[in-house]
Amino acid sequence: MVNFAFGIILLMVQLSAVVDGRLPDVLSADYSSDSLVAGQTGEVVVSLNVMDGYKINHTPPMTLKLEAIPGLSLAETSIVSPALDPDSTDVYYVDVPDFKVGVSATRAGGYEVPGELIYFFCSTADGFCARHTLDVMVPVIAE
Repeated sequence: MVNFAFGIILLMVQLSAVVDGRLPDVLSADYSSDSLVAGQTGEVVVSLNVMDGYKINHTPPMTLKLEAIPGLSLAETSIVSPALDPDSTDVYYVDVPDFKVGVSATRAGGYEVPGELIYFFCSTADGFCARHTLDVMVPVIAE
């Protein structure tokens, strides 16, 4: 009976992190790129910012999955964060890694590449941990 009561308490603590029936987006994304010339290869960097009070786990690794769109070639449609150093004892990222997206546009113009970032986070306040998916829209401007 004690185990059942403990299980209910743990479930309630975990559900307290849910906002309006969904988990919070504890990461936000910023995008930067050099000038991209149509017909040439360039790179867009997706930088991630972690909301105060949360940490991002190394395991499982973060994955950025992008959808192919007409007029734009992607070097990869699934990019995985770098592997954890086997000698490291860190459970969480000290610095969340950037994702570098290789792109090439067939013609000049603005593009938006839809995708999702899949990651595992923990709340430092209550120990709640969960897998989460953040929808992203990677902007690409080719001249």
